[in-house]
Amino acid sequence: MSLWLEPAVFPVLLDSCVLYPYELRDVLLEAAHRHLYRVHWSQQILQDTVRNLLADGRTTTEQAARFCAAMERAFPEAVVEPPAGLADQLECDPGDRHVLAAAIAAKAEVIVTLNLRHFPQAVLQPLGVEAVNPDQFLCNMLDLDPITINDCLKTMAARQRNPARTAVVLLQALSRQVPTFASRCMEFQVDRS
Repeated sequence: MSLWLEPAVFPVLLDSCVLYPYELRDVLLEAAHRHLYRVHWSQQILQDTVRNLLADGRTTTEQAARFCAAMERAFPEAVVEPPAGLADQLECDPGDRHVLAAAIAAKAEVIVTLNLRHFPQAVLQPLGVEAVNPDQFLCNMLDLDPITINDCLKTMAARQRNPARTAVVLLQALSRQVPTFASRCMEFQVDRS
């Protein structure tokens, strides 16, 4: 088991691409709320998320403002700002240098992203940072604490009102972004039925 799997100890930076999909964002943030890890992002990451939600018509400007306020209220210590000029010194993909800079500022050991190719291991390893996809990250969380992850899914399902969802239906939606995690959780749901 990797050291970054210790609960409530290790800081993790979430990239905007994993904050964009609703169900994925919800499960990642619910796990952070349950202290399975310490969540971080930068203002630019949050702004990139909002920009994409607005561009795709998934939210309005008013809803985006409420979204940002809710994120800041739920995780007041999540926002980190890297020192000026740090991003310019990094060698990863130019469009994601600000993400790596935020991870360094947060002292994050892990960046959860769908853009793994933007974060070459040769660049990250000397910095003590690892980029993982959300499927791998959530599977690691499931290995760490399956009961808490199951409780996260039940809480998420209970929050859904239109239409009401079961944890199984939620997992079916999550299977598009995190197929291995969803499949493993589905087995857990069946085993506990």
